[in-house]
Formats: sequence, structure tokens, C-alpha cells
Amino acid sequence: MASLSHLEVLNIDTTCAICLDHLQDPVMIPCGHSFCRVCITQYWKPVTKDFSCPTCRHVCVQQIMYPNRQLASIVETARQLPFVKEKMQNEKICYKHHEVINLFCKEDQEAMCVVCAVSHGHLYHTVGPLDEVLKNYKEKLQSCLEDLGRKAKDLKEHMSMEEKKPKELRELVRNCHKRITCDFEELRSFLEQEKDQQLHCLRAEETEILGRLKTTRAHLSEQCCSLNTLIVDMERCLESRAGVLKDMQSVLQRYETFKNLELPSVSVELKRSMAYFPRPLFHLKKMLKKYTGDVTLDPQTAHPNLVLSENLKSVYFIDIPQELPHSSRRFTTYPCVLGSSSYSSGRHYWEVEVGNKTHWALGVCYESASSNVQDPKQELGYWRVRLWNEQYVAMTTPFTPLLLNVKPKRVGIFLDYEAGKVSFYNMTNRSHIYTFDVIFAEAVCPLFYPGVCIGDINADPLSICEPSDWY
Repeated sequence: MASLSHLEVLNIDTTCAICLDHLQDPVMIPCGHSFCRVCITQYWKPVTKDFSCPTCRHVCVQQIMYPNRQLASIVETARQLPFVKEKMQNEKICYKHHEVINLFCKEDQEAMCVVCAVSHGHLYHTVGPLDEVLKNYKEKLQSCLEDLGRKAKDLKEHMSMEEKKPKELRELVRNCHKRITCDFEELRSFLEQEKDQQLHCLRAEETEILGRLKTTRAHLSEQCCSLNTLIVDMERCLESRAGVLKDMQSVLQRYETFKNLELPSVSVELKRSMAYFPRPLFHLKKMLKKYTGDVTLDPQTAHPNLVLSENLKSVYFIDIPQELPHSSRRFTTYPCVLGSSSYSSGRHYWEVEVGNKTHWALGVCYESASSNVQDPKQELGYWRVRLWNEQYVAMTTPFTPLLLNVKPKRVGIFLDYEAGKVSFYNMTNRSHIYTFDVIFAEAVCPLFYPGVCIGDINADPLSICEPSDWY
């Protein structure tokens, strides 16, 4: 900050240290300092002895004051210089010492004049030019302003994306509603109550997500308003000629709350889908009979380590491979066996008793799938659910873990060829396990894998059984 000009010195010398305005009827006391007559009289009024000077604290024995007519003339001249007063207001004068505030104390984070800097309170503190401090603060404010600008842009883009989600949610709900309605239409006379219940749950979920979206949008709008207010305040600080240090400090403190601006997002993915709705046809015995065929095992496909029952309804694993007739369809690596029937259309259902087995896999595969594959994968034409190491998984890529509350002792498999679905059900507690969505390109066959046994561990067979009576 530049040194004081002669006009500024004149303005200071003609200012009363008590009222901080131009002297009115100036009088001089014995120590040499001058004050307004009214101001010094009121200042001394409560005191009966030892009259002290408000500026230097010099003690006068008597209440003595002399008219200072020459100073009164100078004061009158100073009054004719309004631009001096305006200049003084912009320069910020120390109210204690009437010196220009042009220094900054690092320890106390306070602006001060040169007299304050050498006083006892700041004697050993680190003091530097206020101009440099203001420059540093403005640089920080500029950097923060740029960062807030980027955050405001990100916030605006994020809000735009969030505002589109209700429409996306409604589209998902409409599609899901259509699928549910079509699925229940076939059994409308039997399951109207179930359909209404499921649709009610779907609407409740939509309402819940819309509520969370509304809350998120309100929160984002509030953040946006706060951010815009902070940007305006920060720009005002940067545009200020002198720069109010406290305002800058306050703005920077408010900026700290936006340094790690979080942008909440609400997923519109529905928990409910067709996979979670139990197929209506499983609730009625007459419908089960409609889709249940006589599924048997095909000896021409059985691995040499597998033994089939005489009625071709069960299979178990043995350690020593058997000598079996050659068959191009026989599995030689993966120890499994296929069903004797293949399906290229329609709906089909069968159940398999897994009992207390610790290792097994069930599903379907293409009739032409390779019988020499060691790791039957979904992309090779195999769709299976497996139990291994006490973990249930759907054999997708990568595997999909399945969390089952009740261990299934009987598993139901439902194939809807036209719909492209292979669904698995836990018949022990009548719950859905998993559904594959497939676009079939050729006929498929049931697949049975009893798992490897060690001694008596996992020695029980897999058995095809009559469908459960769900009445």
C-alpha cells in the first residue's frame, strides 16, 4: 500500500481521536494534543482528578484546555476537501493509532498498522505487507472460483441426468408392467388376486424410487443455490478495490464445504423383475401336468463313470470307469448325462431329487453341444445351476452367486422355449432360484451332473421324480 499523501496527513491531523470526525471548536490540552471541546469535556467529566490524555495517557493535574484557533482554521480548510475523506475511507485507518492499515500478522491472522506491529501484542510475531497477503488471498479465491465453476458445471450435468431418470423409470415400469400382465393373462381366472398384489408391489417400488429421486433433486437444487451464492460472493470479493479480509476468510471457509462436493445418485433399477415373480403355472397341479413329460436319461450320452438305473430315472458316480459301447454323443470329459428327449418348442417341466448331495449341477444344453468339453460354459450352449463347496451359483460368465435361505432337496426346472427362459425353483420351500434369458438357436436337452463322490461323500444319486403337489 502506498505511503500517506500530504492531504491524507492533513485529514488525520484534523480528526478528533475521540469522535473520529473533524475537530469541532478544537482545544489543546497541556500534553499538546487537540480534541473537540465537547468530546474532551465529556471524556473528563466523570474524573475528579488526574485528567489523562485519550491519546498519550499523559496526566494533567487540572482540567486545563486552550482554544486552538489556528487549528480550527486548518480544520475548516480540510472540510473543503471531500475527496480526502473518500480516500481515507478506502485506505482503512487504524482507529487506535490513526495510521494506514498496511501490514498483516501471520500468527493472529489480523491486518494492522505499523504502530500495532511494533506494539507489545505483536512484537515477536511474523508481520508482512498486507498487499502480498491480499494478493495471495485473491489468487486462492481465483483458484477456488475456477474449481467451483467446474463443480457447478458437473452439478448441472448431473442434475440434467437425474431429471431424465423419472422418464427412464416410467419406461422400465411400463415394460415390466406389460410383461407381468401378459404372464398373468394366461391364468387370469385362477390368479387375479396374485396379479393385483404383484402390480401393487411394483407401483409401491416406483413410488419409493420417485420419492428418493425427488429428495435427491431437492438436495441437488439446494447445493446448486448455495454454490451459486458462494460464487457470487467470491466474485464480489475479487472485484473489491481494497478487499475486505474478513469477507475473504469467510468465503474461503464456506468454500471448504464444497471442496469434496458429493453428487448423490439414485438408481432406478427395479428390484422386482420377471425373475422374482413365481410362475403362476406352478401354483396349480393341473397346469403342472400340462407341461410335465416323461423325462428319462439317455444311456448313449452317459459318461463312463456314471451308472444309470434300470428305469433311466436316476444316476450316480463311480470311481472306476465302465466299458461302454462307442457313441459319438457320449460325454468323455465332463461326467454328465442328457435327457432322452430334446425340445425345440413349447413349455416343459421336470423335477429332480438332489437330497443331501454336496455337489451337483442341473440345467439344459444344446442337443449338438460338444461332448468333449471340460468346462461347459453358457457361451458353448450350456445353462446350469450348480452346488459346489457349499455354494450355489448360476453358471454365467462370470458366475452369479445364489443366496438361498433354504437348502433345496428337490429342484424344479421349467423350460419355455419360445420365451427363451430356463427357470430353476427350490421345491423345498417353493421359491425361485434363478432364470436364464436365452435366444435359442436349436433344440435343447435336459442335463444332469451328479457330481464326483469320494467314498460315501456325495454318493447319493440324482433322481428324476414326479412333480410336487402344490395344493
